[in-house]
Amino acid sequence: MVKVSFEKVSYELIEQLSPRVRDVLAGRFGLDSGAPQTLEAVGRQQGITRERVRQIVQEGLRLARENIREAKNQARAAAAFERIAETLRRAESMKREDLLLQLLEAQEAAPHALFLLTLGEQFYHQRETQEFYPFWTLEKDMVKNARPLHERLLGFFQKKKSPAEQEKLELLYGKRVLPYLEVSKLIERSPEGRWGLRTWPEVNPRGMRDKAYLVLRQSGQPLHFTEVASLIARMQENLVLQKNKTVLPQTVHNELIKDPRFVLIGRGTYGLADWGLTPGTVKDVMCSILRDNGKTMPRAKLIAETLELRRVKESTILLNLQDRRYFLRNGDGTYTLKT
Repeated sequence: MVKVSFEKVSYELIEQLSPRVRDVLAGRFGLDSGAPQTLEAVGRQQGITRERVRQIVQEGLRLARENIREAKNQARAAAAFERIAETLRRAESMKREDLLLQLLEAQEAAPHALFLLTLGEQFYHQRETQEFYPFWTLEKDMVKNARPLHERLLGFFQKKKSPAEQEKLELLYGKRVLPYLEVSKLIERSPEGRWGLRTWPEVNPRGMRDKAYLVLRQSGQPLHFTEVASLIARMQENLVLQKNKTVLPQTVHNELIKDPRFVLIGRGTYGLADWGLTPGTVKDVMCSILRDNGKTMPRAKLIAETLELRRVKESTILLNLQDRRYFLRNGDGTYTLKT
């Protein structure tokens, strides 16, 4: 895709406007300062009312669009608009505003890119609301369809009560569901890559316990608390508001100890109770295994089943078997739970 300077194009389109119109447009869109101003702020600066600022902005946009048709501006402006349009086409014709600026590599020239998006009559805009982030699209119907589809998605998640894979949502709501998910303030992608309500801890984990639960579930196997801490730190890189938060292994360990969702299965190693892991000491686990097996088992089988549930040395299990308050050795070498 051809590299275009949005800044150069936007300045070319307003350079022939009257000083007042140019200054009002520059202030309103932040073309000079990099920070867009409110109607009131521009009005104060110019000594005019908010309504007059609005009128001048509309007139300035009309004149700038006329300037696009001038021969000296036409080619460069056309290239800028085509670059934006092509970027949108590659994004299912619709993109959240901040993500669109990222794709355009225009974060530093954001005011100029947004000015050109406003000028381009082929682009449609949805302002920021309580439900949506601002977004741009090539299709007017996508703006109109945003709210009803959003309500259907919210209904789906409220009924399902758990996150869903994007592929599942595409099957239910069409291949172009991704941009609608991205623009929602109420729906978010989880660190695992699934979509759900942003209030859900598995989607937007806040505390260390929720994050530990997520990384253990994703790993599918027990982990030492230092590994859990490392994975939490990596996960936070994908959570914009938590990117620079420090993760201390000892803090993670303390949270794992307190929460019944986590089961200690070895020195500093934890699994999830969801996996059917039995909480308690090695001795507790051995007693539970014997109870489940009719109170009598061969030593080798008891050791093997204990090792499946606890990451300990075999010698630790043998040491526990010597505790006659709990275990009795039979003449055939089997062990019985003392009643």
